[in-house]
Amino acid sequence: MPEPSSLETIRAALDTLAPSIEEMPGALALGADGHLVELLEMGLPGISDMFAGLLDAYAGEVRARARFVDLDGAERDRVLRAMSTDDSQDIRDAVDALIVFGFGGTFSEWSGYDEATGALQAPATWAAVGFNGPVPGHPDYREGV
Repeated sequence: MPEPSSLETIRAALDTLAPSIEEMPGALALGADGHLVELLEMGLPGISDMFAGLLDAYAGEVRARARFVDLDGAERDRVLRAMSTDDSQDIRDAVDALIVFGFGGTFSEWSGYDEATGALQAPATWAAVGFNGPVPGHPDYREGV
């Protein structure tokens, strides 16, 4: 399990990318930070602490001796933009993981799925973006119809 300070940093990064707005809950309101950390740690245990360390290192370049959580929204944006355009593919991949897993937890069925029962409640983000949920398919595209 990542250090509490690392979780705080990752939550701040995710909230920067997918905040709550008007009638749509953000990533943190849906618990997508848990989804993100679970997937990161599944791929490489301990990587969440390393990722938080990277965010803090880049934060120090935006404001001397600042941690990522100390930055305001515009400064956090600068950090994420700098990382996403870094010369290192590994740094760019770290930001990609934040985006893919964070948005996945925010907009996929993940936040509405109950593993114990298999029930799916439509996540609040679906209605906010006009998605009505999965459909069995369109007859025009099925073979043999």
